[in-house]
Amino acid sequence: MSALYDLFENPPSPDGERQPLHARIVSKGTVGKEEFLDRVHKFTGISRSLLAGAMEAFANEARDLLAGGWNVEMGNFGFFSTSLQCPPVKDKKEIRAMSVRMKNINFRASRPFKKEVGDKMRLQRGKSLTRPKKNSISRETCRTRLNTYLDNHLFISRTDYSHLTGRNKKVAIEELNSFVTDGMIRKEGVGKLTVYTKV
Repeated sequence: MSALYDLFENPPSPDGERQPLHARIVSKGTVGKEEFLDRVHKFTGISRSLLAGAMEAFANEARDLLAGGWNVEMGNFGFFSTSLQCPPVKDKKEIRAMSVRMKNINFRASRPFKKEVGDKMRLQRGKSLTRPKKNSISRETCRTRLNTYLDNHLFISRTDYSHLTGRNKKVAIEELNSFVTDGMIRKEGVGKLTVYTKV
């Protein structure tokens, strides 16, 4: 499965000169915690409850270590650290402890992980879509968009279909199932891992 990208304009320079385009991933959406656990469970066979417990334990331990001023290396993923913020001053004596607080939690991917993602990534030119208003377009327009999408992709998920058409979850499932009944697409997988492919 390819990652989609598109080319975007950089803001013009102060003198109005156009800047070079830059490539950026066109997001397919977000894989939530539950779907992520389902995927890992399906491909490893490790108990889903065990995975959920381990994920919670990792998060709790990382939280406590970061709060204690440690950087945390999370397996092969990379490193978590915290950053601080305080009022702008020129003399250390002007700062009280109460005015210094956490700004953000930062993540820096490890070199091996970045290399693995880069080696595995297959890029395909796509177009960023403006999501339609919820349930605002006709069923036939949805059918056309779905056909076009499946001409360029191996499958579509319910989430991708919702993004493509503006359908809410319930309407998207009903519509996809009706297209299955019509013989236009076939349904594969179960639960949150369900995808739809062209017949």
